Amino acid sequence: MNRGPEAWASEFWRLAGRTEPFPRTLERSMSWALPLVLVKLTGLSVLRIQHWLTEKRLPVACPSQNRPLEACLVAARGHGIIFLDGRDSPDFQRFALAHEIAHFLLDYREPRRKAISSLGESAREVLDGHRIATTRERVSGVLSGVPLGTFTHLMERTSSGAVRSLKVLASEDRADLLALELLAPRRAILERLKAAGICWEETTAASAVEGTLVQQFGLPVTVARSYSRTLAMTYRGPRSFQEWFKPRRVEFRCSNGKS
Repeated sequence: MNRGPEAWASEFWRLAGRTEPFPRTLERSMSWALPLVLVKLTGLSVLRIQHWLTEKRLPVACPSQNRPLEACLVAARGHGIIFLDGRDSPDFQRFALAHEIAHFLLDYREPRRKAISSLGESAREVLDGHRIATTRERVSGVLSGVPLGTFTHLMERTSSGAVRSLKVLASEDRADLLALELLAPRRAILERLKAAGICWEETTAASAVEGTLVQQFGLPVTVARSYSRTLAMTYRGPRSFQEWFKPRRVEFRCSNGKS
């Protein structure tokens, strides 16, 4: 059974041993919960990351042409490195970190766990690139879609900046949802909005939600604006037939100014 963002976030905080107050940074909690390290570089790019890995004598080749990056995850042998651009604002770094943590959990760690659980500990040798899979391992189908060797999440795009496939879009959406749940749990948002007396039927509801997400949860404005609209539409509900076709009073005036 697939777990939703709330269950994944609960698992993260269980592993961390504590939850953070808002607004959350996740940096210390990440180091307690997962085998991840955080590296902040100035002017993040594929080439900048490749130089850093080479300097640290880490034999990882980034499978992409050089271009600027917002964030990057490199994972191997069950561990990972998250790269952020140190020039970005704290709120943007906060969300980018949460997004990459989500990719580590959903796209690297969980498929790896399932493969090892199904095939046994010997599957680690295949996952880590030390040997090729046996016929039995290949036929089982468990390794389908599981990252083998080094996993690099570089937010691949086309030359025009578009996402390459629906599969990538789905992965990004899942990571965004978990990132939001880590930084601004829906339950906590609704509790604060209820205490503030929000009225979902008002046209200003989305703006009120956006302000709460930015000021109390530390989300970037662009992320908060998009999420606030989603929440407003969810809890206000769609317009009824009567609302869409509600007759409006129309006044007709004659040329002499009399109605």
